[in-house]
Amino acid sequence: MFSGRFDHSIDEKGRVSIPARFREILQRENHDRLYITNFPYDGERCLALYPPSQWDKLNAQLQNMPRFDPQVQAFETMFIGGAHDVPVDRQGRILIPTNLRDYAKLDREVTFSARRDHFQLWDKQILGKVLKATEEKITDPEFFTKLGL
Repeated sequence: MFSGRFDHSIDEKGRVSIPARFREILQRENHDRLYITNFPYDGERCLALYPPSQWDKLNAQLQNMPRFDPQVQAFETMFIGGAHDVPVDRQGRILIPTNLRDYAKLDREVTFSARRDHFQLWDKQILGKVLKATEEKITDPEFFTKLGL
């Protein structure tokens, strides 16, 4: 399981180092690549990065869904169709495809944010706005009640 939030920089070639804690998990599971795709979140955009084992689980779940359901088709078009299989180099870096960098408006300063079985990559300033809005949501007493926590 992934946890934590880590700030990094994208170099001029579009490469970024995966946080050491995330790399350790990937190496432990013998993953030398990631699936990276576009992900809209609450009116903003980021990238979702999946280890192969979790990407395979996601695709297996899709196999059980009705192929011609418009929601399934929309998800596959956006999420699966937008995915790239990227290798992790010896220095623990990945090259983020240009179209995905553009989609998520990734500038030089980025933040990796854990999501249990995968992680996200955000423009640092955009994530700051998202976290501020999220903080306001979770101060509502009903928030945790609705989650069942």
